Amino acid sequence: MRNRIIAAVAAVAASALVSLAPPAAAGPGLTGDVSAQVSCPDNGWSNKDPNTGRTNTAANIRTGPSTVCASVGQAQTSHTLDLHCWKNGQNGTWSHVRDTVTGKQGWIKDSLPVGGGSYHPC
Repeated sequence: MRNRIIAAVAAVAASALVSLAPPAAAGPGLTGDVSAQVSCPDNGWSNKDPNTGRTNTAANIRTGPSTVCASVGQAQTSHTLDLHCWKNGQNGTWSHVRDTVTGKQGWIKDSLPVGGGSYHPC
């Protein structure tokens, strides 16, 4: 009887620990891939693209290729963006850019720039 009580207490304790644990973050990686993690800031880029671009709408420039990464500024439609390179990120590809008006640089989802962002992988 004592072993059953100890086992029951252990099960309740384990259940309580699991319920107190923070929820696992939905991995900001490739679409549907919760195992891929995004680093914020993501410094894994290089300036491989000589092209520039613009956005269709104001777009957050982020520290990594995911909306969970902090925004460092916003590219406006009137701003020119130096395109550096692209990589896979949250829900698709993201380009590393530098806003030539503000000097802010970081990652923008490739669906936002006119023409789809950089053509050169990081």
